[in-house]
Amino acid sequence: MTRNDFAQALRILARDQRQVVTVGQLSGIGVSEVALRKRCGPGGPWQRVLPRVVVLRRGALSAWQRCRAALAYAGYPAAQAQLTGIAALALHGMREVLVPAEVRVVDVLVPAGRALRTHTWVRVHHARTLPGPELVDELPVAPLVRAAGDGVRASCDPDWVRAVLRELVWDRGIDPAELAGELRTASLSRKPGIDETLRELALPGRVRRPLGGQVRSLVALSGSRPPLWRPELRLDGVFLASPDAYWAREGVALVVGPAAGPNPLDTCGLRVVRVPPEALTTSPAQVVAALRAALGSGPHGPLDRVTVHPDHGSVKGI
Repeated sequence: MTRNDFAQALRILARDQRQVVTVGQLSGIGVSEVALRKRCGPGGPWQRVLPRVVVLRRGALSAWQRCRAALAYAGYPAAQAQLTGIAALALHGMREVLVPAEVRVVDVLVPAGRALRTHTWVRVHHARTLPGPELVDELPVAPLVRAAGDGVRASCDPDWVRAVLRELVWDRGIDPAELAGELRTASLSRKPGIDETLRELALPGRVRRPLGGQVRSLVALSGSRPPLWRPELRLDGVFLASPDAYWAREGVALVVGPAAGPNPLDTCGLRVVRVPPEALTTSPAQVVAALRAALGSGPHGPLDRVTVHPDHGSVKGI
């Protein structure tokens, strides 16, 4: 290979893999071990970030490069591997996890027969059968339920676990039975907060579709302050309910869904505005009027006894 051929191959490799390459790939285009040591050594332009993995520049890695480097360490694409855990949840866009740039440990899932171990910031999980991955920004990512199971396994925060499970069911439409099956198969249902949350999510009427922009638009038309979206409310420290929206100063809760029986929010004295899903489009003016009336007549209920725990409500939108 001529010098020009080598330079061209290196540029293509850097471009196609955003500067994350393996030692084997470099060797394949003619980079010798001596040249590699020199370029990765002090003052050189490259850096070894993991065994057998090189980044063709100095400095901190981007979130994508960290994920791609973890996959390269796991042998991808020559060997089967996919991102899982919190890194995968972040790439799926889960609201309750860190953005990809803030994920410090990258989890990878590989077949059970692979003799691959956790190394520094790459945590390795083994599976007898790998699920079909989804491609997110050209990265193979485990499906939501599998990624959540590995994220839950690594977490020591029961409040975070509860928030993730609720988001999966309420916002992502995951079947509670499917989620429970994944966690129980992985022997995770005994972790604090999981079994209680799974029972709660399985209750009739607790499975909800993702809320759309219609709700946000109607709330904005009411002229109210932004509410807390889907918070967890507790009465004297005991779980009360998780309405679709809640105005803490007024003691007003918005619940989108079919009419049901008595609600704990009613029995404790809070004001509940119930909106059938079809009313969002067929009678939006009535929804806005009901919200204004409820908010204008407040405060309602024992506000000093009702708390949002643990800060699960978001004012940024649905």
